[in-house]
Amino acid sequence: MRRNSIVNTFIFDIDGTLIDSVGMYISGLQKTLRRYGKEYTREELAFTNGIPATESLPQLGFTDEEIPEIFDQWAKDSATFADTVDYFPGVIEILEKLHGRAKLGIVTSKDQGQFAEDDARFNFSQYVDTIVVAGDAKRNKPFSDPIELAMERLDADRGSTVFVGDTPADSQASKAADVPFALATWTNPVSPELEPVAYALKTPEDLLTL
Repeated sequence: MRRNSIVNTFIFDIDGTLIDSVGMYISGLQKTLRRYGKEYTREELAFTNGIPATESLPQLGFTDEEIPEIFDQWAKDSATFADTVDYFPGVIEILEKLHGRAKLGIVTSKDQGQFAEDDARFNFSQYVDTIVVAGDAKRNKPFSDPIELAMERLDADRGSTVFVGDTPADSQASKAADVPFALATWTNPVSPELEPVAYALKTPEDLLTL
């Protein structure tokens, strides 16, 4: 496929978009919560995908004082499922094709430590020009701040930028930044809570048609 439009900047979420890691974090969180006598289904914990732990854990009944301990345990428990995580099929090939031909960035709700662990394994940084982690911008997704920071670093124009993600927080941040949202339907199909969706990507290769 040949790219034939004005899109020249692609900003990506990580979990559920580039790598199939959502299951690892949900399984890890279930394991952690059981240690504290809390039982949740995977569906009940789906909301935690795409937002920082500092925002998701209070919604599960933990206080600000408890969050550091719970977060550390969650990270340890998630690590026991790490062997289940990999790039989605076709993602590496698309990143390789776009690298050097377009401006590429990452916006993630992971903090710097979490991102560094993932980068050591998946080497995202070899493909992208900028990375925005939780705390780099004043506010995290679903606010527009991290996308706008990535665009500023990339010297990108809204009219030629797309944000690629898979969660309501991604869609909301994209809308707030006035940037078209490309939904990774290999994780979540189009649904009302994910609108507005400018592009419903069936496979990573669809990015080459934008």
